[in-house]
Amino acid sequence: MISRWQYRIWLTWRRLIHRPVLSILIILVIIYISAALVIMTVEKIGFGSAMVEIFPAFLGELGIIESPFLAIQISIVVGMLVSISFLAVVTAKITSLLIEFVKRGGSMAKKVNFSGHTIICSWNFQGERIVEELLAADQKQQRGIVILHDSEERPTTEERVEFIKGDPSQDEDLIRAGVMRADSVIVLTDFTKGANEADAEALMIVLAIESLNREVHTCVQIMNSANRVHLKRAHADEIICLDQMGGSLVVASALNHGVSYIVAELLSFNTGSEFYRYDQSLSEQLTGKEFTEAVRLLAQQHIILIAIETDSSEELLQQLSGDVLYKVPEENRIMIVNPQFRYQIRQGDALFVIAESQPTHL
Repeated sequence: MISRWQYRIWLTWRRLIHRPVLSILIILVIIYISAALVIMTVEKIGFGSAMVEIFPAFLGELGIIESPFLAIQISIVVGMLVSISFLAVVTAKITSLLIEFVKRGGSMAKKVNFSGHTIICSWNFQGERIVEELLAADQKQQRGIVILHDSEERPTTEERVEFIKGDPSQDEDLIRAGVMRADSVIVLTDFTKGANEADAEALMIVLAIESLNREVHTCVQIMNSANRVHLKRAHADEIICLDQMGGSLVVASALNHGVSYIVAELLSFNTGSEFYRYDQSLSEQLTGKEFTEAVRLLAQQHIILIAIETDSSEELLQQLSGDVLYKVPEENRIMIVNPQFRYQIRQGDALFVIAESQPTHL
């Protein structure tokens, strides 16, 4: 059985192996201190005095060595060699950091100070469009956007977006991206890999995110809808199954010509109308009104009410048994699209609407 001290020595050794620059600097410091100890022993002086005697050599000032002792002469020369090596290692490290800085487009690995922002984990060819849509949607709210991706170069040229090089499945990188203060996280799939491998990678990212912050809203892309169950178990809030949604849209467009154009327009934030969720306090004009009456009232403001989210109860579930209900993960709430039952709007309900801009008061 390995003792505690043996384990600590092994752990320290592993850390030094993975940090070669630090290891070299530690060795150089040990050599420097050893040279000072030799001087202290030969001249029988204190450690501080020995350090002072060798320090000019560390600064590159060798000069004339007055001591007749060979050991001291060698120690001072060693101090000179250590100084040259030390400066060479430090200079090389600074140079590598500057090169990495340039490769990243001038963005060093750092923490972001955003709050209520959106994090995009990983990257694919859809990323640029997603950034454009997020910026267009957040023109009034001015929410920050952070891309967390393991790449040497910035994946986008958009200056309003922060880029952090890192692995989205690692806690330390997610923390640097501000996951503890983020409003939502988008996990993009890797199209260069097989469906199951890419979905497994997305699963690892979601597990890391949810383990750090269960309150953040996670929206994840997957390629194989059969893997949806695993993402649900990992507490992903919204799962976009690319194979399922793409196929369903094709069928809907074939049966009802023009559906794809309508969906594309509603999902675009550049022009026209879009989907919005309104979860602020509702006015007395809407509270207590039946869904159909609320549709009529909002239509006068050029707003189309399509669904509601409300607190779930056994009585309500029985009343809405003829409707298709969606249970909100982690919450005792349900969503109903165009309810057929005579549902009355309640204070605390969230309304899903189609509007030209984000509603501010309903």
